[in-house]
Amino acid sequence: MGKWWSLLFAVVMILSGGLFVVAPFVGWWMPEGVSTHAHLVDGLFYWILAVTGFFFVLTEAILCVFMSKYSGDRAPASESATGPGLAAKLFRPVTMILNDPHKVEMAWTIVPAVILLYIAFAQVDTWATAKYQSRMPTSKQTPQQVAVSARQFDWKMRYPSSERFLDWIKKKDSAEVASDFISFAKFPQADDVELPTPELHVIKNNPVVVHLSTKDVIHSFNLPHMRVKQDALPGKMIPVWFTPIKSNVGRQGNGFVDGINPDTGKHDDHYIWDLACAELCGWGHYRMVGRLYVHHDENEFLDWLKAAETQSRARQREK
Repeated sequence: MGKWWSLLFAVVMILSGGLFVVAPFVGWWMPEGVSTHAHLVDGLFYWILAVTGFFFVLTEAILCVFMSKYSGDRAPASESATGPGLAAKLFRPVTMILNDPHKVEMAWTIVPAVILLYIAFAQVDTWATAKYQSRMPTSKQTPQQVAVSARQFDWKMRYPSSERFLDWIKKKDSAEVASDFISFAKFPQADDVELPTPELHVIKNNPVVVHLSTKDVIHSFNLPHMRVKQDALPGKMIPVWFTPIKSNVGRQGNGFVDGINPDTGKHDDHYIWDLACAELCGWGHYRMVGRLYVHHDENEFLDWLKAAETQSRARQREK
């Protein structure tokens, strides 16, 4: 019976490996990374995947061999009669060193510990690049600010008025404007633009800082295409930094739509970029899905912001 179980395990491992190879070609892999730090996150991911994948295949292969060779339905052939098998010959350099259970246990503890320690140090630079404005290639530009508030089960976005946004860019050296820029996150103003839908509008090649907060439980702000994921914690406002390097917005009539391939100017589902909650936050967790709109340039974003501002004022008058 053990031989059949070992065969089943081997078949499952081979099929899993086949799915792993096929996945990128059928859309089952990670979405395209379109932020300045995405390649660093992907590099770290693939390195960890290679290490864990190697040891997974190794341990599963050894398991299958041992299940087959030492199954209870038959006695293993005597090595003295048949001579050492292929596996014994291959692993002889290892077994000569690890020749007792204590040494095996020590190796099984030390090797993973060294690998985990290396990963702990290797990820520090990637983490800093993703978290700090000073590490971004566009760090000298005036960042675009958006306040994002999570709640069961929705995202609320708050933008500065178009006039205020332009002041931050054109008069950034002014002490008064600098103070106003800093105050945006914590002190909402009457002319701020609030959206009725969970749409995050940003500008390509411009640093973005999202001031993240939550009104109730823990949520997780997740932009898969930007390789951004940050928990929103009650009582805290957390800055989330990223810089998009591709746009996905096009004009349609008097408005703007996402899902536009910038190279062709046509609709493409690969350019619909989601904003999701990656933390189970209650029965309506599945509903916490928004959209990310990356505008081609500052002028296009301003055109959208002015239109959103007009609609926001109209909604306020109706209340």
